[in-house]
Order: sequence, then structure tokens, then C-alpha cells
Amino acid sequence: MGISTEHCDKIEIAGLLHDLGKLRIPDKLLEKPAKLDASERLTMNTHAFETYLILRNIHGFDDITRWAAYHHEELDGSGYPFHVVEADIPIEARILRVADIFQAMSQNRPYRKGLDADAVKAFMAQLSQQGRVDKEVAAVVCACHEQAMQVAQALE
Repeated sequence: MGISTEHCDKIEIAGLLHDLGKLRIPDKLLEKPAKLDASERLTMNTHAFETYLILRNIHGFDDITRWAAYHHEELDGSGYPFHVVEADIPIEARILRVADIFQAMSQNRPYRKGLDADAVKAFMAQLSQQGRVDKEVAAVVCACHEQAMQVAQALE
């Protein structure tokens, strides 16, 4: 996607750290075997901002902090925690968002079994059509969805 080697390295670091804020989320929510209620969802949604708070003071992590903290931002500004719009979401953060969603949908979770490769591809295409993820990034992932599935499931 035309991303420099330096930025690819930073995307990898941001990807490894993007859920760091979940350390401040109670285990009972992280491991809940059912859908979260509205109050629990609000608590869970704080993790992206908590990631920002943890990373923001690390010298040289400005890009990494922003990309990691933006992984739940939606292109129309309806995401969280900062409600930024498409023009203000760097491509690196968009890549991280698509990768995070792809991985989440393909892996088993306490509350549901992971989807198969075709279902994940269809889900990503739906999000792309709805404008909830970057279309170009989603297209790249969908083009190599079987390989991406192998990587995502290896990390489970």
C-alpha cells in the first residue's frame, strides 16, 4: 500500500500495543461468555483511550500512540474514543483497524466461535460497503484472506 519500511515497523509495534489499555479492564468483562450489556460495553470501550494514556508519554511513540489509540475510530467520526473523521485518520491507523477487526472475527472468543475465511471476507466487505473501514485496506486484506486467516489464527 505504499507504506515505508519505517512506518511498517511502527504499524507492527502499534498492532502489538493497541489493546494495552485492556489491562485496565476487569477480567470478568474480558472473559465474559455472553454479550456485554450497555454499561459493560461503555467500560470496554475505554480501552482505546487507556491505551492512549499509557503510550502518550513514551518518547518517539507519537505515531504509534495515535495509530494504536485510533483502532476503533470510524471514517464518519462515530467511532471512539476521539471521534475523528476520515480525513484525520492516517492510513496506518486504518490498516490497524482492518487488521484488528479481521483478527477478532477469525479468532474464537469467550462469547462466540471464530468465523471461517469466507464469512470473515464477507463481513469485511460489508463493513467496507457501509463505509466503516477503509475500502482499499479492506480490499487488500480480502484479496489475501486465506493467508490473513492463517496468520490471525496462529496468534490465537
